[in-house]
Amino acid sequence: MISKTKLKKILIALPGAVLLILIIAFLWNAFLPLSSEQLAFRVQSGDHAAAIGTRLKERGVIRSAWLFRVLASTRGTDRRLIAGTYSLGGKHSLFQTLKLLESGNISAVKITFPEGLSLHKTLERIDRSGLANYAELQALATDTLFVRQLTGFKAKSLEGFLYPETYFFDLAENPREILGKMTRHFFKKLAEADIDVVEKPDFYDLLIKASIVEKESMVADERPLVASVIENRLQKGMRLESCPTVDYIMERQSGKKAVLSLQDTRIPSPYNTYRNHGLPPGPICNPSLSSIQAVLNPPKTDFFFFVADRKGRNDFSKTGEEHMRKAAAYKRQEWE
Repeated sequence: MISKTKLKKILIALPGAVLLILIIAFLWNAFLPLSSEQLAFRVQSGDHAAAIGTRLKERGVIRSAWLFRVLASTRGTDRRLIAGTYSLGGKHSLFQTLKLLESGNISAVKITFPEGLSLHKTLERIDRSGLANYAELQALATDTLFVRQLTGFKAKSLEGFLYPETYFFDLAENPREILGKMTRHFFKKLAEADIDVVEKPDFYDLLIKASIVEKESMVADERPLVASVIENRLQKGMRLESCPTVDYIMERQSGKKAVLSLQDTRIPSPYNTYRNHGLPPGPICNPSLSSIQAVLNPPKTDFFFFVADRKGRNDFSKTGEEHMRKAAAYKRQEWE
């Protein structure tokens, strides 16, 4: 049986033990990596650890600016961090981040661009990495002279030409070099797939179709069928009525919605394929190679419609009546 004296000592020591555990938990959590996404971070000459720590926390690299400053101070490097641009994040702990800034080891920034990402979202990722400013990138990507120099096409922007891939950018690369690298990689991938752009005067139209195929299909094996539907509807003079074209408009205006309303499909825009016949004036995303290949030689089918099922695939139909029955059935399944 515990004596009153021992119990009193335990009760006195308990708050201190709890506080110690909380301090250890705080320090452990503070030292853990915060973000797996790499970004470029610039240290100016004369910057001290307090200001750098604050910026690192704001950028989502570390959890505690205070702990960063204290650690730098105890190591005697709080005013001796080396100026330059660093690749940070990527699961660096607070201590690893500090050691990197002490070392002056400047490296490349890794950025992954998923298939089907729009120009807007692509430039946002570059901006978020710290490599270049969004406004400057946007100005270049929509400069028709710059676009034509890179692509050879009279396109309004680089939408569709920035190949979705994982890139390693040198921290010294400027916006022209960044966009140039991605565009050259696009044409390199086409050449590797034996796609000769010069021999296809309608290639830009194919790229527009490929971008719609990319957004309409989540799986590569059905993209040729989606391409056949687009081709069949165009040949019959039917409107494409593609929801992703409306999503594209809304992303640039007010943000993409989970479910489009009837009112959304009436938005006045040349990109709205519910209102306009034919193709939109440009691509709506940067498509994958498989989507481009799908529109080059679409299979001959009698399909004019498709609706998404609950498993992320499309169910294809030959008639409007068949399509409406399937769409209603899938809608009922959602409500069940």
